[in-house]
Amino acid sequence: MKPTRGAAQWRHNSLDVSRSNALAGRTPGPAAPPEWAAALRELIAFSRTTPSNPSWWTPVNAYFGSVETRLDPRGYHWDGMKRLDRRDPPLVFFQLTLAGWGHFELYDQAPERMTPGRAFVAVVPSRHRYYLPADSPGWTFAWIGIYHPYLVRRIRARVTATGPTIACGPENDFVCGLMRLVRGVFLKDFRDRLDVESKLFDMVFAYERLAESLDDAHGERARLLDELRGRVLARPHSPVTVHELAQDHRMTQSRFSHYFRARTGSTPGNFMTDLRVKEAARMLVETDASLRQVGEAWGFADQSHFGKVFRRVLHMSPASYRSAIRRERKP
Repeated sequence: MKPTRGAAQWRHNSLDVSRSNALAGRTPGPAAPPEWAAALRELIAFSRTTPSNPSWWTPVNAYFGSVETRLDPRGYHWDGMKRLDRRDPPLVFFQLTLAGWGHFELYDQAPERMTPGRAFVAVVPSRHRYYLPADSPGWTFAWIGIYHPYLVRRIRARVTATGPTIACGPENDFVCGLMRLVRGVFLKDFRDRLDVESKLFDMVFAYERLAESLDDAHGERARLLDELRGRVLARPHSPVTVHELAQDHRMTQSRFSHYFRARTGSTPGNFMTDLRVKEAARMLVETDASLRQVGEAWGFADQSHFGKVFRRVLHMSPASYRSAIRRERKP
């Protein structure tokens, strides 16, 4: 969606969002986990209200957004370098998963699974993409888009410093601020444009505080990742289990998973899988070992399992990856 000139055209575009077939609740989607179910039900209820927009509701003074469910992988794919024309101003999207999952990835990096409670901040233009993978049960999420020039510059600096993805709980101030703004898309329940701007600033400040709190100020993130990386590399044939890691930290498996994710932005399982795939990819290129041998060396159950996980992470088969990289390296 691009900024448009004139309040009348903007009102038309804003109303189109509420009429979209992708609006959550119009078709059955993935079930939200209990901690997010109430928030999703509330947004769906708000989305059924479509009051007229005030005359001051413009791209500069306000914002746009919705709550959506996406089920067709062919119809949901955004590339951060292909959304704007050269004369369009930059913008920022905040998107929070409420049910199901999709993928967010930076160019040349493995995709990150955006499960309930994970949000990303997409600065447009920038080198990222997000999409619904073929093996997802669907993706339900709340989102807003902001054109406010000062906020876009401020958010871009924060994303550069701490990364584009973040983990958050339903009661977090950032989540509450985002939900307030998505509600406002449908209800238009603001006193005036200054009230809108105030709520936008409140949410951005809450996002910055959350991002800073999760940043690796004391080296804990690096310590956790280095420790787990060392464990994986020490016994590649026999994958470490999350249960083992939890026992080592004297935590339950669930508590350790939340602890690890809050400090690193990834689950221990996803981190270990990505590492094993990347090391297997290195072995594919640097040796002539068969696909079966490479899979076994990095703890995959069999060649089929290796191929499935490899494609999920790197979006091509092991054989195709080996051929493509070796072609590129030929003089």
